[in-house]
Amino acid sequence: MMLRTSFVKASALGLAVASTSSFAKATDTQYQQNDWFAEFGGNTAMYVNPAGISETDQLEFSAAFFATGGDISQEYVSLTFPIDYKHTLGISLFENDAPIEGGESYSEIAAQFGYAYRLFHLLSLGVNLDVLYINQFDKNYQLKVNADVGMSWNPLASSKYGYLLIGVAVQNLLAPVVNEADDAYKLPTNLNLSLFYRGFNRLLELKAEFSILDLIHDSKEDGKDRDFEMSFSLTFYLSSHLGVRARYTKDGNPVLGATINFKDLSIFRYLAFDFEISHDDLWAKKNRGFVWAVKLTTRFGNTREEKVGEERYRRLKMEPENDYQAAESLYLNRQFLEAAYAFGKVQTKYPTYRLVDQAAFYEAKSFENLRMHKAAREIYRDAIKRYPQSNLLAKYHFQLMNMDYKEGKYTEALNKYQIFAQKFGKSDAKADADYVAGQIKFEQGLYKESIDLHASIPPGNANYLYARYTMGIANSRMSKFDEAENCFRAITELPVSNKSEHDIQNAAKVKLGHLFFSAEKPDIAAAAQMYGLVQKESPVFDEAMLGIAWAFIKANKLDEAMKYAKWIIDNLPESFLVSEAYLVLGYCNFIKKNYREAIDALDEAGKRTEQPMVSVASRDSARQAYDAMQSELDSVQVLALDFASQLPTPRVESKRKALRPTLDKANQAIEDYASFMQRAIQSDRFESNRKRILEDAFPTKPLYNPPLPNYNKPSKPNYDSSISLEDDL
Repeated sequence: MMLRTSFVKASALGLAVASTSSFAKATDTQYQQNDWFAEFGGNTAMYVNPAGISETDQLEFSAAFFATGGDISQEYVSLTFPIDYKHTLGISLFENDAPIEGGESYSEIAAQFGYAYRLFHLLSLGVNLDVLYINQFDKNYQLKVNADVGMSWNPLASSKYGYLLIGVAVQNLLAPVVNEADDAYKLPTNLNLSLFYRGFNRLLELKAEFSILDLIHDSKEDGKDRDFEMSFSLTFYLSSHLGVRARYTKDGNPVLGATINFKDLSIFRYLAFDFEISHDDLWAKKNRGFVWAVKLTTRFGNTREEKVGEERYRRLKMEPENDYQAAESLYLNRQFLEAAYAFGKVQTKYPTYRLVDQAAFYEAKSFENLRMHKAAREIYRDAIKRYPQSNLLAKYHFQLMNMDYKEGKYTEALNKYQIFAQKFGKSDAKADADYVAGQIKFEQGLYKESIDLHASIPPGNANYLYARYTMGIANSRMSKFDEAENCFRAITELPVSNKSEHDIQNAAKVKLGHLFFSAEKPDIAAAAQMYGLVQKESPVFDEAMLGIAWAFIKANKLDEAMKYAKWIIDNLPESFLVSEAYLVLGYCNFIKKNYREAIDALDEAGKRTEQPMVSVASRDSARQAYDAMQSELDSVQVLALDFASQLPTPRVESKRKALRPTLDKANQAIEDYASFMQRAIQSDRFESNRKRILEDAFPTKPLYNPPLPNYNKPSKPNYDSSISLEDDL
């Protein structure tokens, strides 16, 4: 009868007797030892201690073969996979075969699934789930499930003192029963204590294992309980690639072996071959004769450190980069509320990100583009405190000044400009501040000061074209027509890259046409040529068409002049210049002696200019309505700003969604008021033209000598000279 106490999961699991097993129907001299395959300290030795696989540094595959002179053999393959720093998975497959006389054999196939968790840097826990399939001579088939637990402790890991690993494992916790034809027995529960040391500059490896077998012995079972076994191993490396090994097994046999390894091959990061031999007859007759084992170990893929590094890189570098780019894309697509939330996320989630100061800038710009200046101001002020060393510090201050300008708070804006010029006089934003200050001076009628400020803006600067345009208007109003022409011509000769620059270039062409038309020696052909260069989609196309109409009147081509005037009336009914188009029709009809048509056209021109386009009463009404909503608008901005500083959790997203209708309504009210005020500004700029047209349409002298428009001093342009700065993105 076989020795029950020597049975151990058939070497397939190797956990039964601390790496020793025997086949159920084999004699007591026919057994194998799993310490031929691996010991504690080897990354794939789950059957020794499941916590040991936590030492695996990268994806590792191993395969081994053991054979005796008595045709007993065992094979296994194992794969260990580190997920991250804390988690490791492993799987091993074993197959044993022990033939006996008569051609019959006892075989086992086992699968072992392991998991190890690094509790903290020095301590790991592990568990195995073992599935064992037993074939007893093709007569008795059994499937058994078992489990093991283990712990590994790493109290020493240094280049000076070496590396020490201590492990404790309990095997066969479930102790399943194996049935035989005439009997049954439990797999014994065992306790393993393992030690592994590597030191002396990685030249020496020492391993030791101590096992207490059958901790809970069943009195019905044969054999003695709590048997004690041990094994030792010493490996000395002659070089970093070659080592020799001596081992004393749990079976009491000496073993000699060698190991050779290669590193950083084209396919594998690590490749190792182990070969070990022994002979049973050295100590006692066991009828196995020559015993040998060979093992192949390969490692490939990223190491744990590389994986953790990539994860940290992704979290600290890639994630914020991706989130920033997503926010930037929203901004460029003019989805400003979504962009504000997205840039806010970057600041909240990645406070150390390299572009966090820039994210703050564009979060504020997003709110600014929504005309939510209260929210934008809070962000700029907070950014000034948070990022005092940022190279955007000057821009934060400038944007505060620029918002005052946009709101018509010229005194506050100029006060900020004085401080800005002192603190950031050499910054890139100085040209922006000069431009805005120059625009304010222009609006205040201080043309010389405006020109001086705009003249400091160099070519190539984003504000250069707009500054030159305002300088041209200012010089015209001071009757410096040559200087004005130089400014406008400079704009027309420079390459442009976006719609805003195309618009300003078209406006400069119109103003050049006015200068040529109204010069002491008018050049009507040159004026008409300039008007004709203006594209149809330009905001000043109506002014260009009107200029061509006047040019044809000068050339006495009345039908051509009337055609252009009618085009303005028919196609641009909202234009401020429709009234002057009727004036042109009146003049042309009068000269052609179509007096009835002339009177009707001049009457229409007079009616359209009798009152300002935007009345004082309508301004007061709009302002009162806007002021009444101000508290509601402010509260909406505060909420939106608060949501922008929070991470987009489902709860926050739900609140943002609930706020959106109110926010859209408030934003629409702000936009409507801004559009109304823009029209009011255009009405103010048209005021001198309105009075001139009214006088021309209803002259105090007879209509036989109708006056032409006075272009000697060009009126304020019908183009917004206070053009906003382009967005920086």
